[in-house]
Amino acid sequence: MAPRTASTIAALALLALGGSGVSAAAQVPMVGMFVAEASCFATPSIRSEDNPGRIVTEPGRAYDLIGRNASPGSHYLIRVPDASPDRRWVAFGCGRIEEPSRSATSKVPSIAPKTNGARRDHYVLAASWHPAFCESRQSARECRSGGVAQNGFSLHGLWPQPRGREYCGVSQRIRETDQRGDWRSLPDFDVSEETRRAIREAMPGADAGLDRHEWWVHGTCFGGDADTYFVEAIRLLNDLNGSAVRRLFDDSVGRRLGADEVRDAFDEAFGRGAGKRVLVDCADDAAGAPMIRELRVALAGDLSDRETLGDLIRQGEVMPRGCRGGRVDAPGFD
Repeated sequence: MAPRTASTIAALALLALGGSGVSAAAQVPMVGMFVAEASCFATPSIRSEDNPGRIVTEPGRAYDLIGRNASPGSHYLIRVPDASPDRRWVAFGCGRIEEPSRSATSKVPSIAPKTNGARRDHYVLAASWHPAFCESRQSARECRSGGVAQNGFSLHGLWPQPRGREYCGVSQRIRETDQRGDWRSLPDFDVSEETRRAIREAMPGADAGLDRHEWWVHGTCFGGDADTYFVEAIRLLNDLNGSAVRRLFDDSVGRRLGADEVRDAFDEAFGRGAGKRVLVDCADDAAGAPMIRELRVALAGDLSDRETLGDLIRQGEVMPRGCRGGRVDAPGFD
């Protein structure tokens, strides 16, 4: 994923520092959580753009806060699990700070216990606006057509929660292949030809192996086979594309949509309060203007009962808003 503010925020930060940098030892210790509101590079040093592992903050995710570089300063020092090194600097504009008394509620909740014998699991449905993804990743294999969106939102993934529930029963060799980004070299998964065709239609990124990545990272924690996992994910995506949310995006191509407008459309389509379960993720185009790249929708319930998308959303956890809004990008490159 391309960082939302890789150039603009970095430039402002360096100006604030007067061109200097600091090491990973925070000069002003802090306690609490850093909640990312944009996709930004997280680097071991402010003075260098070197970013081992190409670590990027994920909107809506909460990170342990260690400190900041100065007072008032320009960067926060956070801890990123599984990164090496795990202490990383991010610019102030990438997110917000929550005090210890509030931060406990910002973390992704544990899976809710079963009630009355019914299974109730938590998920995030990640639905991409393909033209915006391709505008920020023009060399991507799946963007050769310029990022068409004739089918509305495309499938990024269906992610069992809480975050970190990944690679269930997956060998170290497969994990390492995936984490290198060599997704087309990942082992294939077993689905019917009908499901395979549906995946190719719903997920343009399958050309680059995104379907294999999503299965080995997230699908293995789904609690069912690959066919069921993708059939359910595509069913939910189709519900989204048949709603007022899709119509809003189709009618808004080329203009800016506010995140609150998007959330209001979810309320209209799926019931009051649905919009609070949606995080709007943005990326900058080449000119630095934000585009809406993806919607991440919190769900909860029993997918085996084929509950509607609206039912699942209304049971989901409240999500951060994400970005303030951005352009609904048209196919092709600016």
